[in-house]
Amino acid sequence: MRRFGWLLLSVFFLLCSAALSSATPVPVINIYVDAAPNKYGSSLYPAWESIAYSQAAAGTFVNMANGTNPANVGTTEFAIQDEVVYSFGDLGKRLTWVYWVPGTTVESLTGRFQISLTNIWNGDVLDFYQDYYGSTWLTPTTWVDYNGGVIGTAGMAWWGAYGVNTPEALAADIADWERAEESWIFTVSLDSQDYSLTSHRAAVPEPGTIVLVGLGLMGLAVFCRPTFRR
Repeated sequence: MRRFGWLLLSVFFLLCSAALSSATPVPVINIYVDAAPNKYGSSLYPAWESIAYSQAAAGTFVNMANGTNPANVGTTEFAIQDEVVYSFGDLGKRLTWVYWVPGTTVESLTGRFQISLTNIWNGDVLDFYQDYYGSTWLTPTTWVDYNGGVIGTAGMAWWGAYGVNTPEALAADIADWERAEESWIFTVSLDSQDYSLTSHRAAVPEPGTIVLVGLGLMGLAVFCRPTFRR
């Protein structure tokens, strides 16, 4: 009987091992962020994208490597200049997320994979895709099969000097917007499992501002979100 019991136990473990080995593996989701040249017009964007794809697939991507502030390299912190585009000069930068899913294909992920983007501006939460595109979750349009996996990007930018198009107007916008604290939460959903990356920038105090702590006195300022440009 003891020998028979060990036999049954061995068969049980063999069946479990076979079931586990035949189960579909869960893809690994890798998410990165950087300040990319303006995709809509900058001649520098194609080279940035090519390098970003190669580094993401190789596991050597460095977050915010092209950000305005060198102190942010290797982090998910960003500066306001990393997310503002305009219609003159170098056309500005777009905060851009890169997602890399090795060992799968676009065909395999279709219907299972979606992305969303949330903005938090001075504590005010905005479902970004819902507000601008009418849906919280979007199926990617820029993803491709790449080097044995799937890779794609999602980007956004505020529109600086909107309707004015002068360096002076851009500088005024930057000075205004940088006084707001801001975060972005980029989320990938695969088979209803969410994977997120949060990017943040601290508010830059207005010159000459005096902060009073513990006295119950606060100066209240409202910084409205600027105009979005895709």
